[in-house]
Amino acid sequence: MELIGTQTIETERLLLRKYTLNDAEDMYNNWAKYEDCFKYLPWEPCVSTHEAEERIKKWIELYKENTFYQWGIELIENKEIIGFINLHNIDEDNYSAETTYILSPKFWNKGIMTEAVNAVLKFGFECLGLNRISAEFYSGNDNSQKVMLKINMTYEGTLRERYFKSGSFYDSIQYSVFKKDWEQKL
Repeated sequence: MELIGTQTIETERLLLRKYTLNDAEDMYNNWAKYEDCFKYLPWEPCVSTHEAEERIKKWIELYKENTFYQWGIELIENKEIIGFINLHNIDEDNYSAETTYILSPKFWNKGIMTEAVNAVLKFGFECLGLNRISAEFYSGNDNSQKVMLKINMTYEGTLRERYFKSGSFYDSIQYSVFKKDWEQKL
């Protein structure tokens, strides 16, 4: 494995890049303030642009580490930050990682997240040398499951009532893809 830190990735419609403090307003207005974006995640939405700035400051500090992989999803046509995607829980010994993502509700069901995740999978497999990338979603998050199926991930299992949020327990639905299976889809 080669750990190289977050690198810029360009796709047809997107620029996946490091966050800057200038992104705080877009981040807050496009996704970080919406409960719908966090409904199926363990985190809470931001309550202000200032809170978005504070999160970005932490990420900027972490960009100094070659093991931190977090991208802002920028729409090329208007240079607007509309989401985020990452690789985390990097396991060098086993050549594996996990991915998590959030997208502005204005851009749901347009293939944007599928495009972003495919780009991150390509980066993980080809640049980092990963063999396995996994993802999970809370039960009920059908949109996330659709993305995982479109990128050729395979269902691995359900961790029942793994998360507790807003007074309810949620199952964690686990998916993954291996480099060889992802390459067959190309």
